[in-house]
Amino acid sequence: MAIFFYIFGSWFTSNFIFQFIICIILLAFDFWTVKNISGRLLVGLRWWSYVKDNGANEWIFESLEDTGELSPTDANVFWGALYVTPLIWLLLLVVGILRLNFEYLPIVIAAMSMSAANIIGYLKCSDSAKNKLKKLAERNGQNPGMSEAYGSSIRNWVISSLLTLSSNNSNTLNKMTAAV
Repeated sequence: MAIFFYIFGSWFTSNFIFQFIICIILLAFDFWTVKNISGRLLVGLRWWSYVKDNGANEWIFESLEDTGELSPTDANVFWGALYVTPLIWLLLLVVGILRLNFEYLPIVIAAMSMSAANIIGYLKCSDSAKNKLKKLAERNGQNPGMSEAYGSSIRNWVISSLLTLSSNNSNTLNKMTAAV
C-alpha cells in the first residue's frame, strides 16, 4: 500500500504533507505487520529487539519447532517479497533523484531503512532457528544433517506413538507386578 500511495498519491490529493504522513503511516504498518504477523504465519519466525537499562540493544528471536505445517510456497513468497521490496524502493529513490523530487526522498529512505531492518532481523532469526535445530538434533544424538527434518510432523507423530506405547507397557507391567 505504501508503494502504491507513494506512486499514485497525487491522484488523491495535492497536499504533500498529507501524502507524506499517509506514506509514513503505511510504512510503519507494513513494517509492524511483516515483523509480527507475516513472518510468524508464513515462515514460523518472529524477532524483536529492546534496549536494556545499560543502553545495550538485545535481539530476541522466536521460531516454530514444528515447521512441517508451513507451506514452502508461502515461505518463498515471504522471502521474495522481503527482498524485492527494498529493490523497488531503491528504484524509486533513483527515479526521485533523476526527477529532482528531493522532498519525497525522506519517505524512500524511511522505507528502505524499515525494509533493511526486517531483512536483517529475519536473516538473524533464521540463522538462530537453524542453530537451535542443529543443537537440539546434536543433543538428542542425531546426525547434524537430520536437524532439517527434526521439526517435521512425522517425527512428532513417531515420538508421541512411542511415548504412548511406552506408557501403556509401563502400566501393563505395573498391573502385572501388583497382581503378583
